[in-house]
Amino acid sequence: MKNRLKYISILICGILIISINATGLSQKPIITLKENSVNDLDIIDMITKINESRVIYFYQNLLSFGVRYTGTINCTMAGDWIYSEFEKMGLYVEFHDWSFEKFQAKNVVATLPGTDPSSNAIFIICAHYDTVKNSPGANDDGSGVVAVLSIAEILSKYSFNHTIKFITFSGEEVGTYGSFNYAREAYNNKDNIIAVLNLDIIGYAETSEGGKMLRFFQEEPSTWISDFAKKICLKYIDIIDLSIESLPNYAGADNQAFVDYGYDGVWIAQHDPNWVGHSENDTLEHINLTYHIKVTKLMLAILTELGIKPINIQVILRTPLEGMGYFKDIPLIELPFAKFYFQRLRGITIAIGKPTARAEVICKENIKYVIFTIDDMFIFWDDTPPYEWIIHGKAYPLIGRHTVKVVAYSETNEVDSDQMDIIFFTLR
Repeated sequence: MKNRLKYISILICGILIISINATGLSQKPIITLKENSVNDLDIIDMITKINESRVIYFYQNLLSFGVRYTGTINCTMAGDWIYSEFEKMGLYVEFHDWSFEKFQAKNVVATLPGTDPSSNAIFIICAHYDTVKNSPGANDDGSGVVAVLSIAEILSKYSFNHTIKFITFSGEEVGTYGSFNYAREAYNNKDNIIAVLNLDIIGYAETSEGGKMLRFFQEEPSTWISDFAKKICLKYIDIIDLSIESLPNYAGADNQAFVDYGYDGVWIAQHDPNWVGHSENDTLEHINLTYHIKVTKLMLAILTELGIKPINIQVILRTPLEGMGYFKDIPLIELPFAKFYFQRLRGITIAIGKPTARAEVICKENIKYVIFTIDDMFIFWDDTPPYEWIIHGKAYPLIGRHTVKVVAYSETNEVDSDQMDIIFFTLR
């Protein structure tokens, strides 16, 4: 009888141990927004998991497809391989098919869903896997793709309150068409994209200054991203030893499509010139692995810190719609300016008459007031939802291109803003 009880006790203990271990294996560590729940040591541990062997593995496999010009079989096979790598990480993966002009291709989108049911916020880190016709594209932009894969592999083992998307675009070298189609669709679906971190050409440094510097290209509404990133640089300077330099925006990178549709986004690139860019010399032997790994570590830290940063207030300018032609308050037609991003016409809205600006405010506390401006000049305020304003000039009719901005203030003086450019033809 004693032996039987002994065996039963052992069996029960064994079952409990297996259950506990199984539970531990099936659950990801959750990094939440609750006070004192974020452990900097966890983030440091994530940073140290970026290692050279995995970086080289991603580079070698991506470059094995050779030149990856959009629409070619090589580009298609590279996209399939990226999909399989995301899938191995346990992420939800999908192809985002697009067609534009004479091109048809697909973006690869991997999603790490947020755990906070009250948050629909999305953070995107992205790169492009296509190349020009004569280049294997190790740095432009294999370096960005490898960084996205490396970061995704580590963050996939954790959970965050907000959703993180890891995206590799095709069509960048032929006109940023992949990112344009994705950004336009996301806007039409009302995706709440908070920030886009576009990694493009981050694998080379030849000077001592360049080896310690990373550049953020940005427009004014997106400056908060680089300001936040600079704080993270200082926080982990002893581990990563990189600083950030902010520069004016360049319209030819994948973040621009998101900016054109009202989202905040930055292009992130190396400091030193990319002398092998768009040539047959853009190969793995010209990648500075030490620098690339430092950049990857910093971007992992920035993305993680963004993912755990509380969003206390958010205002979204819901109408007029981006990229539409209006007659008074009626959207009549989607404007055909997708190819004219360097002319700053992609995503532009044209209004004949006076459309209505409607703002949505997301905040857990009461809103004190919402202010509408034209070209940063105060025009109208509203302290009662729905927050609406029939757009007009103060002392003159609006003619030409103007910036409409909405600024929301909470009772504790939290502030957020959103804006859009509109070409007006208003007679009175």
